[in-house]
Amino acid sequence: ETLIAAPEKKYGFVVVSAGEGIDAVFKDLGVDMIVEGGQTMNPSTDDILKAINKTPAEIVFVLPNNKNIYMAAKELVEGKKVVVLKTVSVPQGVSALLAFDETADLDKNKVAMKEAMAAVTTASMTFAARNSTFDGNEIKEGQLLGMVEGKVRYVTDTKADCMKAIASDLKGKTMVSLFYGEDETEEEVEKMAEILRAELPDSEVDIIPGLQPVYYYIISAE
Repeated sequence: ETLIAAPEKKYGFVVVSAGEGIDAVFKDLGVDMIVEGGQTMNPSTDDILKAINKTPAEIVFVLPNNKNIYMAAKELVEGKKVVVLKTVSVPQGVSALLAFDETADLDKNKVAMKEAMAAVTTASMTFAARNSTFDGNEIKEGQLLGMVEGKVRYVTDTKADCMKAIASDLKGKTMVSLFYGEDETEEEVEKMAEILRAELPDSEVDIIPGLQPVYYYIISAE
């Protein structure tokens, strides 16, 4: 028996998140339900449906924050209007929520949130889980991958080189947030932030404990 929470308010939010720190950021932004999922473990449509049902709102926004999660709004819920915003990364989800205005109507919010999503560049740093090739070059297991908008752009041997390369894609951005992963040391995080500040002298660099698995860093730049 699926429990459907009666609407107590006009708008509610369901987001997919990975990492305690990122969960906390979303909670601070007023999200009702967080569905655990990361780039490596995608939640099922059923998990998301349950979360929508539990959200006590008339209109529920769903932010999957991941390109691998597809939800058709039509497979959704009685008694609630569901709006799926196709956020493909955590930075897009955060920006969309920051643009939300609970006094505005649905169409205005949709436009504002989509504009905010489009204005963000998302980059990330992870490691090669196995030997592979990229642009005809060999990648060795354990090398660092610098990703921009979800695609591998850089392959390096050190985190510092990787961060420097990523920074070259963020020129002209003024607000940069560095979400660091669960295994990063304070010293390392500070070093990465310094690289970003040096490479992007016009930008303000914020450090946020994302504590996400798999990705050493997720970077939001606007």
